[in-house]
Amino acid sequence: MICRMIDKLEINSTVVFTPHYSSSMSKRIIHSRTERANRFQDRVEEEFPEALSFLTSGELMVRGHFLKHMEQVRYPGTGWVLIEFGTAVTWIETLIQVRRIISKGYYPLIAHPERYRWCRRKRSRLIKLSKMGCGALVSARSLSFQKYASTARNLLRDGLCHAICSDAHSPRDYILDKKLEKKLEGFSRIPWSVITRTMPELILNDMKLPELPLLEQKKVL
Repeated sequence: MICRMIDKLEINSTVVFTPHYSSSMSKRIIHSRTERANRFQDRVEEEFPEALSFLTSGELMVRGHFLKHMEQVRYPGTGWVLIEFGTAVTWIETLIQVRRIISKGYYPLIAHPERYRWCRRKRSRLIKLSKMGCGALVSARSLSFQKYASTARNLLRDGLCHAICSDAHSPRDYILDKKLEKKLEGFSRIPWSVITRTMPELILNDMKLPELPLLEQKKVL
């Protein structure tokens, strides 16, 4: 399934695999999952030897007092870590966890903020997180869910995210192709090239992301 989806991507793209982890997982499970992810990357690289580049990091579910496995989910060669929370996470808890991560020397990338209640109630809270050094990545998959689609569209419309990610779980999910680009033309005010290339390149090059909203960052756009 993944190979069929990858085959539709543009040449010279970089694909980052982000298997799911939890901050409370045991070292044994973490090691096993990381090994499987690395073997999968090796297999895909054999099938697509030149057209695409592949990296493996992870998406870390952060909850409770546990805060481990940052190195397993870190984007290779960078300090950026992709994190997610339970959908009912409070704004205060989000701030506390983000500060803990930053204090350890990492830069949090907030996965699918449109799914969190605190974001749907007050989208501008992402501006505060960006001032703290966080990135915000809207999930293209959220556009298929009535509960989250409106917030995802509004974040793209108002420049309140740094990038859009496929978050593809099945062949039915969106990937970053011409079909999705055309869909976003109707509401996104952030250029497609910015949220699929410029911002991701900053992340992969271990650079700081601009503060939100992106619409005010003329030098970026």
